[in-house]
Amino acid sequence: MYQNNINCPQCGSALALNFRHSKLRACEHCGSTIFLEDEAVKLIGKQSVLSEEASLVQLQQPFNYEKQSYLPVGHARYQYDNGFWDEWWVINNAGNGLWVTVDEGDFAFERQVATPENISFDHYQLGNETQGWLVTERGHAVCDGFEGELPELLYQGESFNYVHLSKPGAELFSLEFFEKKIKAFKGHWADPFEIQVEG
Repeated sequence: MYQNNINCPQCGSALALNFRHSKLRACEHCGSTIFLEDEAVKLIGKQSVLSEEASLVQLQQPFNYEKQSYLPVGHARYQYDNGFWDEWWVINNAGNGLWVTVDEGDFAFERQVATPENISFDHYQLGNETQGWLVTERGHAVCDGFEGELPELLYQGESFNYVHLSKPGAELFSLEFFEKKIKAFKGHWADPFEIQVEG
């Protein structure tokens, strides 16, 4: 697995990097948010403090799922109408990253995919079906904060509209509609009883 270190430009503390393509790192020592660009390290502000919640997934605590080991290195939380959900950036044995989403005890493993062309948030209405995908949830979310190491820039308070679509066989497709971009993710729902924490 990839391993490198940087120093926080605010307090000087050594910070481990577990993912070669990390773009964002939160310093757990002084609370600074650090943007990583090639070899440059830039301080971009303070991170929020996330309240501790009971979770099967924890930062730097490896777990196994379907005979694969994963290391959670980053964590983001989003507020929405029904409460909040957590997204964990995890690295597998091969050093590849993916998202594990946890919402009210439901777990999903997702990877970012190419965004479909000519789509809009208004096109996806609850209960409608499109190309075999059923729209099961749509709403608005706000980034509550983050910690650890992430593959992209996130901003506390950043908001977006989202749509979740499902297919038989526990397949999942998610779309996030930001002001100037759309992100798409594809994956599957997971049985939390099959997730085994290591150690």
